Amino acid sequence: MKAIRKLTEAAIVVLFCVLIVAVFFQVVARYVFNQPPSWSEELARYCQVWIIILASSICLRKGSHLAVDYLSRSFSPSLHRRLQGGLYVLIGLYVTVVTIFGVRLMLVGHFQVSPALQINMSWVYLIFPVGGALMILEASIKAWNYLFK
Repeated sequence: MKAIRKLTEAAIVVLFCVLIVAVFFQVVARYVFNQPPSWSEELARYCQVWIIILASSICLRKGSHLAVDYLSRSFSPSLHRRLQGGLYVLIGLYVTVVTIFGVRLMLVGHFQVSPALQINMSWVYLIFPVGGALMILEASIKAWNYLFK
């Protein structure tokens, strides 16, 4: 998992750099040349979606997602651990459904082309199976740790 996590973090950094360059180029083209390219906005949007979904697996690993935990703190430590484990099982099931529908969307996207970049939309939709698989792995590890360790 260590190599996969490092690769995910590196991909986020690269995508963020591409996002910054694309937005900077668009701003310069808009204000200096008075003609912004349409592809830069689309590229920035796709990079942002990829960054958010990849970073969701990191947030899941670190437990950084928003949560309301006032009630769970009043439970005993063993019950709290079981509830946390059950929560990660439910998160894993939800992400599995999202991943399945993401694969379907990717297959449909094979017949679509993005308006400005003219790339196959299945490349854009590939983030749903990739990010979903990463989140399933992280949720499974967290559930295992809470329920069986």
